[in-house]
Amino acid sequence: MRVLRVYHGGRIRAHRARDRAIAAAGHEVVLVVPSTWTEGGSEAELSHESFEVVELPVTRAGDINRHRYADDDAVRRVLERVRPDVLDLHEEPVSLVARQWLRNAPPDLPVAMYTAQNLDKRFPPPFAQWEKRALRRVQAVYPCSRQAASVVRGKGFAGHLEVLPLGYDPDLFFPGDQSLDDEVLRLGLVGRMVPEKGVLDAVHVLAAAADHRPARLLLIGDGPEVPRARALAAELGVSDRLEHVPWLSTPDLAALYRTLHVVLVPSVATSRWIEQFGRMIVEGQASGAAVAGYWSGSIPEVTADAGLLAAEGDLQGLTRVVHRLLSSPGDWRRLRSAGIELALDRTWATVGRAHADLLDRAVSERPMNAVGRAAARAEFGAPASSPFGQTRPHALPVLRGIAALGR
Repeated sequence: MRVLRVYHGGRIRAHRARDRAIAAAGHEVVLVVPSTWTEGGSEAELSHESFEVVELPVTRAGDINRHRYADDDAVRRVLERVRPDVLDLHEEPVSLVARQWLRNAPPDLPVAMYTAQNLDKRFPPPFAQWEKRALRRVQAVYPCSRQAASVVRGKGFAGHLEVLPLGYDPDLFFPGDQSLDDEVLRLGLVGRMVPEKGVLDAVHVLAAAADHRPARLLLIGDGPEVPRARALAAELGVSDRLEHVPWLSTPDLAALYRTLHVVLVPSVATSRWIEQFGRMIVEGQASGAAVAGYWSGSIPEVTADAGLLAAEGDLQGLTRVVHRLLSSPGDWRRLRSAGIELALDRTWATVGRAHADLLDRAVSERPMNAVGRAAARAEFGAPASSPFGQTRPHALPVLRGIAALGR
C-alpha cells in the first residue's frame, strides 16, 4: 500500500523514525516535509532515507497549527503524482495545514490523522468549523494518549481510533549501568526549557537531594528558563551542581540518558496546555533511569506503574519522592526494571506495525462508533482537565488574529 504522509516535524531525523517503521512494516512511504522548519534539531539538508522525502516551501515555518504549504498547486501535483492509497496527515485536525491538504485531496481518498490535543479546547471560528469538517472527513485517527482519544471522540469522530504512543529506537536507547552505588547521583530534565516544564522545580529538587548525597542536575535542551535556573541554583548554593546541555543529536542524547539515575517530569499545566505525552518518559525508562514527576496531563498514563508521581505542583511531595528513590536501592531498582519492561512494547518497530495496521483498516472499512463526550469517557476515560477549573478552555489567545490565513 502506498502511504503519503505529511509531517511538519519530518525535518528532524529522529522524528522520521515512525516513517521508517511504517516502511519496515511493508508499506511504501512518501513523506512531505517543509523545506525549512524552525525547531531544534531540524536538518538544513536532509539525511538519506530509504523512502522518498518531498520538500515543499511553507508559510509561517515553525508554527505547528498555523503553517501551510505555500503553493496549493504543488500540493495537488504531489497527490496526483504519488496517487496514494491513503493520505496520512501527521497534523492536528484544527490546523491550517490539515485543512489545506483535505481541501486538495480527492474526496474518495482515505485519510488518517494524528492528534495530541488532550484538553477539550473550544476554538474560535473558523478553526472550530475546520476541526469539525476534518473529523467528519477522515477515516482513522491515531492519538498519542487516551486523553487525546477522549477529546477527539468527544468532538464527534466516529471512525477508527487507536492510541499509538511515541516510540524510541532500541538500538540507541537501552539501559546503562547506572547504580545507586555511583559516587554522584545524576538527575535529568529533558526538553524545552520553559516554565510549564517545571525547570525551577527541578532545581529545587536538586538542592534537596544534594543535602543528602552528592548529586547533579542536567538540563538537556534550550529555552528561556535556563538563565532563571542558573540564578536559582546560585541562590540555593548548588550552582556547581547544575549543568546545562543544549540540544543534542539523538545518539548523544541517548548516551546521556544512560548516565541518569532519575529523569524528572515536573510539568505543570497552564490555562491552555497540559503535558500531552512526555517523550522523555519513554526514552528515560528505556535507558534504565527511574522516572519521577507530577501527576499532570498524560504523565500518569505514560509512566504507568513504572514511575513515582506527586500531586501537580506539590514541590515538597516531589522532593520526598526523589529522596525516597535515591535513598532506597530496592525501590530504585524496582522502578528501573519496571520501566525497562514497559519500554519493550514502545519501540518504533512495535508502533510502526500498529500504525500500518490502522492504515490498512482505514482503507478497508469505516465504522460508526458512538460519539459524544459521555461515549468518549466510557471508551477512553476523561480528557485532561485544567487546574483552573476550566473543563473546556478557550483557545482564542493562542490563535488570535489568524482567521485571514484561511482565505
